[in-house]
Parts: sequence; structure tokens; C-alpha cells
Amino acid sequence: MIPLFAVAHFCHHLSTGVLTPLLPLLRQDMELNYFQAGVLVSSLALSYGLGQLPMALLADRFSERALIVLGLIGTALSAAAIGFTTTYWQMVPCFIALGLLGATYHAPTSSFLSQSVPKKSRGKSLGTHTIGGSASFLFTPVVAVALASWTGAWRWSFVLLAIPAFVMGIVIWLLTRGERQRESAGRGQQQSAAAQSSSPHGNPDDVGIPSSSWREILGALGALVLLSVLLQVVLSSVHSYLPLYLVDRHGVKPDYAGVLVGLVAGAGVVGAPLGGAISDRLGRKWVVLLSVALAGPFLFIVLRMPAHIWLPVTLALYGVSVSARMPAMESLIADVVRPEKRSTALGVYYLMGQETAGVVTPIIGRLIDLGGPHPVFNVLSLGLCAVSVVAVAFRKRI
Repeated sequence: MIPLFAVAHFCHHLSTGVLTPLLPLLRQDMELNYFQAGVLVSSLALSYGLGQLPMALLADRFSERALIVLGLIGTALSAAAIGFTTTYWQMVPCFIALGLLGATYHAPTSSFLSQSVPKKSRGKSLGTHTIGGSASFLFTPVVAVALASWTGAWRWSFVLLAIPAFVMGIVIWLLTRGERQRESAGRGQQQSAAAQSSSPHGNPDDVGIPSSSWREILGALGALVLLSVLLQVVLSSVHSYLPLYLVDRHGVKPDYAGVLVGLVAGAGVVGAPLGGAISDRLGRKWVVLLSVALAGPFLFIVLRMPAHIWLPVTLALYGVSVSARMPAMESLIADVVRPEKRSTALGVYYLMGQETAGVVTPIIGRLIDLGGPHPVFNVLSLGLCAVSVVAVAFRKRI
């Protein structure tokens, strides 16, 4: 199950991860400013966030498996459609569709997998699943830029990289037919014996989970969720404009800038399984706090590195620090929330991060247009350093 969905995660982000590495080429071709580029990024991010909760509710109400499959196929089709647009304003609704359909993946899949593995190895398993997405962010920039160069147009990158997600949707449907009966049986148990908190997949680790009300869930997760969401907002804003920053600040070639930034998300190949495995041993809270504490200083260092060998190294270290929190946070939610509400809780968590980032990203772009990229990025890095100090100072109270 875990390797299968790791491959699906890889294919999913082949479609959703194309925009950022191609943004310098797209800006050059369509003569966009930072704000217009930010609108494209936010069209994807806002719809990706808005879709999280309704898709998670549908997963809890009907079938996680069916929603994941339909989402992979729909994501592929909407990504391919972007390649056939001819104007800037045709692209915006296509990115909105890509975000809405892409929102079918993370919350339902994390819930589906968390109920299929023992609690003691949940962090490691979800971290292994995250390797697929992180590897995709490492792989996608290189291939997307190579395809754009080979075909002479960035549009073909969207079309060709959408094919694996479409194929993987069919493969998941065929290879998880046995899980369909277990999922249906588990939902029947929830309806007839909810008080026993039976897992939809019969996982004994999910019996007796204490948090049954949203107030209890918020009390158990609130502070860590806010810190994680805040880190996600800064990460998304920085990541969206980092290729353009490297082009304008350091004179990096547009195609190389997109590949270079892939190191941040790609570092999750190491950071995610490492963070998940450590959280199984030392606790989820400490991994999340450590990730938040390291992110600010590493970003501050990245912005001061000249464009030589140390820049890729610091970008990778920054990526490892921020990716370690993802499986730890997902596992914490799975530990605290009953299975019948788990997709919904994960959907709320993803919605908070994606929506806030989607609103903030074009604002950051406008500020960059007015004041330049370097001052704005400096303020973001210093603000994240301040959050790091607060997280460390109040670690025992969280």
C-alpha cells in the first residue's frame, strides 16, 4: 500500500508541481510582472485550499478510495488543459480547476493510509509516502524545463507530465479493489457501533481514541497546527517567487532557477521519512517544533548565499528542515482524531495552510513589485526567525 501510494503521490505532483519551475519561462513568454505571476500561483493555491474541506467531507461520507482515483484522473486532465490555453486569462480558470481537483488527494490519502498501518509506525509510513511527492518536486523541475527546451514551448510540459497521474488513477482503482470491501465494512461498523471507534480498515490502534468532539481536537492540536500553518504560509510565499528572485537577484538563468528551487521540495525525500521516523520515537510535537525552529535561520542563510555551490546545499538543508514536520503533523492528527472524522480534520488543516498562503502570495508579489524582492524576502526570513524564537521559548507550554 505505502509504495503504491508513494508512486501515486509522485504522479500527482507531476501535474500540480509544474507551474513554479516554469514560472520564469512563462513570465518571459507572456510578459508578466510579479503580481500577475502571483495571481496564477494563487489561482492554484486558493482553489487547492478551498477544495480541501469539501473533498475531505466527501471522503468521510462516501469513499476515500473513489475520490482519490477520480482526483488523480481529473488533476491530469485539468493540467493538460493548461497546455492548450492561448491567453493569460484562459490559464486562470484552468489553474483553479487544477487546484480543486488536486485537493482530492492529500487529506483522503493520509487518512486512508493512517488507518492501514500500526500507530507505532504511522510517522515512518506517512513519511515514506511523502517521499513520492518530494521526489516529484525534485524530478519535475528538471524534466519540465527539459521538455520545454526540447519542444520549444513550456506548454508541452503541462501536457506530457499529466499522463502519469491519469494512468496511476486507473492503476490505484484496479489494485485496491480489496480495500473497497474493507472500507465499506468499516463504515458500516462506524454507523452501528461508533462508540467503539472502529477503524474503517480494522486497525486496532484506532480503538479508544479520546478526541470525539471538535473542541477536544482543537485543544489537542491548536498551537502546533497554528505554528505549522504559519510555516507553510511563509514557505509557500517564498517558494513561489524564489525562482524569480534567483533570476533577478543573482542573475541565474531562468531554466536553471526553476531546477534549483526544486531542491527545497525535493529535500523531502530525506526530511519527510526522517521526520516521520523520529516522531515515532521521540513524539510528534518535538519534530514539529524543531522544524519550525530551524526554518527561519536556514531561510535567512539561503538569502545571503551567492550563486555558487553553497546555494544548492543551503536550499537542500532548508528543504529538509521544513519537510520533516509534514508526516509528524499528519501522524499527530491521525493519533488524536477518530477515523470517521480524520479526512475532515486533515482537510481543515490543509485548507488553513493553502488558503492563507493563496491570499498572502499575490500580496507578497505586489510588495515585491513596489519595493524589490530583496527587502521583502529579508522581512519574511526575519519574521520566521522570530517565530522560531517563540517556538523554542514556549516549547514546554505547547
